[in-house]
Amino acid sequence: MAELTTSTANLTLAVGGLSVSHTVTVPRAAVPASDIVPALQELVNAVVAAAEAGKAVSCRKGCGACCRQLVPISRTEGERLLALMAAMPEERRRALEFRFHSAEAALEQAGLSFPSRLTDRELSIAYFALGIACPFLEEESCSIHGERPLICREYLVTSPAALCATSDQAGVMPVAVPKLSLAARDLQQSGDGWFPLATLLAWAGAQRPSKKIKRPGTEWITRFLQALAKAPAKNEL
Repeated sequence: MAELTTSTANLTLAVGGLSVSHTVTVPRAAVPASDIVPALQELVNAVVAAAEAGKAVSCRKGCGACCRQLVPISRTEGERLLALMAAMPEERRRALEFRFHSAEAALEQAGLSFPSRLTDRELSIAYFALGIACPFLEEESCSIHGERPLICREYLVTSPAALCATSDQAGVMPVAVPKLSLAARDLQQSGDGWFPLATLLAWAGAQRPSKKIKRPGTEWITRFLQALAKAPAKNEL
């Protein structure tokens, strides 16, 4: 009989007033944390589906205002996105690299650095005011929709889409989605935190930890759930 290469568990999460049941499957072997991102994506998708049930969500393909917001991602997600880009055809990869470098230059010119002394809200407002499109945004739609960051999955609104593009975003009504993405930030080791998606290449070149960490998939999920239990209830960057 062939040896099983994956482990499957049925999870029931009580988050943000929701009770969500979901089956998660991960590698049995010791793997980098980035290898379990698909399992985390599916788990977040299940929570989002429960949160938006019965609500008239106005987000649609071609509405890319939210793709100009500051998108905080974890080291684990960053490593997966870097691998995704590395596997792309050279022409597409070079086009993306150009967009990333352009975004980095715009942030540097505006004097925005990370980490910042600004409050989360001040930082979000300053970033949004620059109008920097996510490098993965193409024709106002996410070109890596299936691999989009966890926090992008958690942002949905029921208000008219046009309001999302206004500078103060007055009248925007987000769906109350529990932020599981917060639990991914220190998944590998304490202090990893987050960085803006638009600075992915700069992070990879100067701040990406060199230590390679591998654990069994079940251990990664356990660490994620432990971090989720400790994550702040309020929405943060």
